[in-house]
Amino acid sequence: MLAPWAMYPDIRAGGIGWRMGRGEDYRNKFYDWFREMNDADRASYMKTNPEPENWDGFYEVASGD
Repeated sequence: MLAPWAMYPDIRAGGIGWRMGRGEDYRNKFYDWFREMNDADRASYMKTNPEPENWDGFYEVASGD
């Protein structure tokens, strides 16, 4: 699954587009998918898809920890 910022690069970090509509739907699906990963797969995904500027802490929230 694409990282949210790659899927919708036109929606800025923290923008309203992540709290409603297509961004919110995708973010919620991403969270579900990301939380189902085991720790090794999650670490590999985060290394391959680092958080861009202004997205600091996204993976921590997405993991539900």
